Amino acid sequence: MTIPAKRLWTVTASSGDPSFAIDDIYATTWISDPLKKIWLQIDLGEITTLGGIEVYWGRQAANVYRFVISLDGNVWTPICRTGHGEGGQNVFAFPPSEARFLRWSCEDPESERRLEIVEINVYSPAEALSVLEEGRIAALGHAPVKLPCGESITVDFGYQRSPLGVKIQWGETHGTVFSVHLSDDGEQFREVGRILTSNGGYDDFYWRTTTSRYLRFTLHESSAPEGAVVNELKVRILNKDRMPIGRLERAAQAGRGELYPQALLNRQVYWTALGEVGHSNEALFDEYGNIEPRIGFGQLTPLLRIEGSLHGAPGSPTLNQSLAEGALPIPSVAWSAQGIEIGVTALAEGGQAMVEYRISNRSGRRRIGALVLAVRPVQINPYWQKGGHAVINAIAVDDRWLEVNDRPYAAFSSVPDAVTIVEFDDDDVVKPIADGAQQTVRTLQSGSGLLSAACEFEFSLEPGDSIAFVAALPLRDGITPSADELFTDIHQRAVRFWRDKIGARKIMLGNLEISDTLEAQTGLILVNATASAFKPGPRNYDRIWIRDGSSQALALLYAGLIDEAKAYVVWYAERIYENGLVPPILNPDGSVNRGYGSDIEFDAQGQFVAIAADVYRFSRDREFLKRIFEPVTRATRFIEELCARTDALYGPDSRFHGLLAPSISHEGYNKPVYSYWDDFFALRAWRDCEYLAAEIGNEAVAAHAQVKGRELAANLARSIRLTADLLGRGLVPASADHEDVDQTSTSVAFEPCRVDDVLPQALLTATYDVYIAHLDAIGAPGFSGGFTPYEIRNLNALVALGRFDDAYRLLTDSLAWRRPAGWRHWAEVVWGEKRAADYIGDMPHTWIGAEFATAVRRMLVRENGATLELFRAVPDDWWATGEITLRDLPTTFGTLNLKASRDSKQVNIDLALSGPAPDEITFRYPGVRIAHADGQPCAIDGDVVTAANFGRLVIEL
Repeated sequence: MTIPAKRLWTVTASSGDPSFAIDDIYATTWISDPLKKIWLQIDLGEITTLGGIEVYWGRQAANVYRFVISLDGNVWTPICRTGHGEGGQNVFAFPPSEARFLRWSCEDPESERRLEIVEINVYSPAEALSVLEEGRIAALGHAPVKLPCGESITVDFGYQRSPLGVKIQWGETHGTVFSVHLSDDGEQFREVGRILTSNGGYDDFYWRTTTSRYLRFTLHESSAPEGAVVNELKVRILNKDRMPIGRLERAAQAGRGELYPQALLNRQVYWTALGEVGHSNEALFDEYGNIEPRIGFGQLTPLLRIEGSLHGAPGSPTLNQSLAEGALPIPSVAWSAQGIEIGVTALAEGGQAMVEYRISNRSGRRRIGALVLAVRPVQINPYWQKGGHAVINAIAVDDRWLEVNDRPYAAFSSVPDAVTIVEFDDDDVVKPIADGAQQTVRTLQSGSGLLSAACEFEFSLEPGDSIAFVAALPLRDGITPSADELFTDIHQRAVRFWRDKIGARKIMLGNLEISDTLEAQTGLILVNATASAFKPGPRNYDRIWIRDGSSQALALLYAGLIDEAKAYVVWYAERIYENGLVPPILNPDGSVNRGYGSDIEFDAQGQFVAIAADVYRFSRDREFLKRIFEPVTRATRFIEELCARTDALYGPDSRFHGLLAPSISHEGYNKPVYSYWDDFFALRAWRDCEYLAAEIGNEAVAAHAQVKGRELAANLARSIRLTADLLGRGLVPASADHEDVDQTSTSVAFEPCRVDDVLPQALLTATYDVYIAHLDAIGAPGFSGGFTPYEIRNLNALVALGRFDDAYRLLTDSLAWRRPAGWRHWAEVVWGEKRAADYIGDMPHTWIGAEFATAVRRMLVRENGATLELFRAVPDDWWATGEITLRDLPTTFGTLNLKASRDSKQVNIDLALSGPAPDEITFRYPGVRIAHADGQPCAIDGDVVTAANFGRLVIEL
C-alpha cells in the first residue's frame, strides 16, 4: 500500500502554521512558538501501512523527540524516537505498522524555544530504509536490538545517498570494539571508522564526505559475552537532496563554474570577517571578493563583463588577498580578466559593510565593460558549515537602493545601468545575462526562496585608467545604507581607527610574515568580539567559551589592550554559578548556552582563574582584584567538588584518585573523559588562587589553596605515571581512561598552565618525537587528511624542552596552514586537499590566532616569576634586517622597550623597563662567548646569558 498524497493530509500543531511542514516545498518552514509542549499531528486521511519517517529540520532542531501512531486518534502507540536530534535530516525506519494518525512531540527537558521543521515525509515499508538482517530494523529509532559479537546491522538506503556518520546509543551492555563500513553495491564494503576502547553510553562516527547505498555497523567485541544492546543506531545523512541548496548545486555544476559561488561546486571557500569594535554582528568577505553582510543572508558576487563576455574571480589567472598595512582587519581581493583588473576592498564602519570595486584597465587599448553585482540566495558560510542556502523571496531595486526580503540590503554609489531579477528556473541570474545585460522588472516576489538579481554598472576605460563603484550593506537592523561618501576618505578613517586602537606595531622582526600575522590577531580578536567578550568565530562559533576567550584575553594583554581583557574577566565573573561552576559556554547576550557541553567542560574553572590572575599581574589594579577575588575563590573551591565526584567512585590506589570528574573540555573528546587537560588548568587555578589570596591579604584562602594545590599536583603526577606504565608505550598519556596520546593536550602543562613539574620528564623526548613524526606526515606530498592548527600550542613545549629547530619548523609550517595566507589567519581545521568540501570549524578562528600570538611573544619575552626571559627562541630569519625591535610591550615588569642589533662579531641590546625591576634577566643567543651588562661581566650557561636588570647588554661572538 502506498502512502496517501500529501494534498489529502490534514495537520494541526501546538502553534504556528504546520501546513509548511507537509507542503512538499523545501523553502518553507513550520516554526513553533517557544512552548513547554510542542507537537504536530498529521491525519493521513486513511489507514495505511508505514515503514519509515524522514524529518528535514530548519535552523532550530529538537534534541529529544518521538513519533507515535494511531488508528483512531485516541489510542496511541510509539513508533520511533531519538534522544540525539542534531538538525539536518533525521531518518527512521521500523517494522511495518498500520496507522491513520501520526503525532510528533518534542520531549526536550528544556524545550522552551522555537523549533523549525522544513518537511516531514512518511514512507511505506517498500520506500523506507531497510535492514538486511532480519529483526534488526528496530535499531533505527524504534526499539532496542540485541546484537551478538561478530554480527552486523546493515542498512540499505534504497539508492545512493550521502551518509555523514552514525551515533550508537548503547543499552545495558555495550560494544567495546566495533566498526562501520560503506558499500555501493552491497558486496564490496570499505571501512570508514573503527572504535577500539568504548566504555558505553554512546559513541560517534564521522567521516569524510562520500556517497554509498549501504551502511554496515559491525560489533566485534562487547562488555558482555552475549553481545551488546543497541538502543538506537542513528544514521546521519546529508539533507540537501531535496533542499534548495541541492537545486542550486545542480545548477552550478551544469554551468560555467567561475560564475557561481564555489561552495556550490563542492569546493572549500575561505573567508575573513568584517566587524566593528563593540558590536557582535560580523560580515563575511571571501577570498573571491564576495560579501555576506549578516548571518543567513545571501551574498553579493562581483563579476566582470568585458566586451560582452562574463568573468568571475575563480577563473582568474591572478588572485591575491591582502590586509591594510599588512595586518589591519581591512581586507582586499584583486583579480583580473582579459587585461582588466578589479580590486575589491571591504571594511566595517557605522553599522555598514563598505565595499569598493575598483576597476583598472591594464591592457594597451580602450576597454568597454561592466561591473556586475549579483545577489545570490547562497551564504558564504558553506552548507557543510551549517550555512548554505539563504532564503530570498523578494528583491526590489529602486534607483541606487536594493532591498532583499523587504529589508535594506545595499546602497550603491551609482544607479545601475541594467537590472535583472529572476525566479530560479534550473539556474540563477547568471544564465539570462551570460551573453549580455537584460532589463527586467525591478520588483519580484516568490515563495521559492531562490530569487536572484544582477545590477550592472557600465564602464569605458582608456589604458591605465580606473573607475570605482561602492556598495554599502547594513550589518544590523536599523541602519539605512548609504554609499555617498568618498571611499578613499572612509578607508583612511578606518585605517586610522584600527591603528589607534591597536597602537603602533610592538614587535618588529626581520621575518615580516611573522610580524604581520602576529599583529593581525589583535584586530581579528576585536572583530569577532562582542561588547564584553571574545568569540572564536563569526558564524559556527558565534558563542563565548571561557576556554577560547581566556586565551584571546591573554593575547590582548600581551598586545597592550589591558582594559579589554579586564572587562572580559569582570563580565564572566558575574556569571559564575553560586556553587562555583564556571559556565563554559555563554551566548553573546551573556545568558548560559544550554547546548551540549554546557555543564561538562571543567577546564573552565582553571581558565577563568588563570586569566583573572594574569590580568592582575599586568594591571596591578587593586580594585579589579577586589571585584574578582570572591568569584575566583568560589570557582577554585568547586574543583574540590569535581575531585570528590571522582573519589566517590575510585579509591586511593586507583590512577583516577584525586582527578577532576570526566568532561569533554579538550577538543578531542565527544563524551566525558578523565582528561589531564582539565587537571592542568585546575592545578594552575590552585596556584593562582594562592597568589591572589596572598596579594589581597587573605591568609586562610592562601593556605588552603596551597594545600589543595600540592595535593592535586601529587595525585596528578602519580596518575600520569601509572597510566603511562599501564599503556607501556613510553609516552605521556592525554587522559587516565582513553588510552590516548595527544601532545597538543599535554603542551598546556607548559603554557599557559606552567605546571610541567607534574609531567614524567623521562617520557617527554619520546612523546614529542611522535609529534614531529606527525608533522612530517601532514606536511608530506599527497597528504589529504585533516588536522587542527591548535597544534601551534606545541611551540611552547618544544621551546621549553630546548628543541629549538623543531619549534622553528613548526612555526614555519603553521604559516602554510593559513587560508588564504594574505589574510594572516587560520580556520579551526586544515585539510591537506585545500578545496576539500569538509568541515573547517570557523574562520578567522581567533583562539588559534591567540595561541599563535602568545606563543611567539613567549619566544621573545616571558615572565617567569621574578625573572624576565628574553629571546628564549629566536630563529635566524628574525634577524634578517640585522635588528629586532620591541616597542611599548606590556609585561609584569612594566612597559618594555628593546632594540637588538647584531653584526658578525657582537650583539647589542638596549633595554628599558618602566615598572619594578626583575631579580634577574636571561637572554639567549646561540654562540655567545662573552657578555657584559652595563659594563659588568655576565654569567653564561650554554647559550643563555644571565644578568641583573640592565640598560645595555653587549654579547661578544
